[in-house]
Amino acid sequence: MNFHSARQAWHDAFDTATQQSDYAEILGGQTVRSRGRKHYIDEIRDENGKVTARLAGQTVYATETRVGKGSSGRIMDACEKGLVQHAIAKLRETDELAYCWGMAAYAPPGNRYKERAYLLSYMMAHFRTWDESHAPLKAGQLALFCIHSFALRDVTGRRIDLRQARRLVKCDKDEWHREWRRIWVRFERLLDSLPVRALQPLSFLVRSA
Repeated sequence: MNFHSARQAWHDAFDTATQQSDYAEILGGQTVRSRGRKHYIDEIRDENGKVTARLAGQTVYATETRVGKGSSGRIMDACEKGLVQHAIAKLRETDELAYCWGMAAYAPPGNRYKERAYLLSYMMAHFRTWDESHAPLKAGQLALFCIHSFALRDVTGRRIDLRQARRLVKCDKDEWHREWRRIWVRFERLLDSLPVRALQPLSFLVRSA
């Protein structure tokens, strides 16, 4: 395995672009790859040399793992994917909240819906215990935005312009600091420990690979 980080391993384990099957073997032909600096094209040809399929992809990593004759240059093969998903499944059994954070923050977008809803429910359950007078609908929009912004900061290091948060709750800068900022900070604190809890099992797997 050749993973840059535990976050990448989590993403690739659920990404169809990095878990593709050996198409040449499935279709009973051979793979011919042409590639440029940023993109590659795999042509699947039958035994007579006729092109039966073309698969285009983006070249993201410098090192690609080739698995078996006719492999289409997969980054993550089925065995690697299984090891990572097994570690994630065990985490789900022991720490479902951390699992949901990992899926919401690191998995490709199509895998995130139920887990984001779980995180939102968790945050709003805490909000209801804070005895705040703000409308739950606005607080829920702010909580969901907090999940997105915290995930972006975790993955890329970028911070979100809080003007977007102020637009969500329809307040000016003074009202934000007076009424909403403390709720934002409490929402962030609910998420603080989740990246470490989610990535710990995979960090061990990546280091030992």
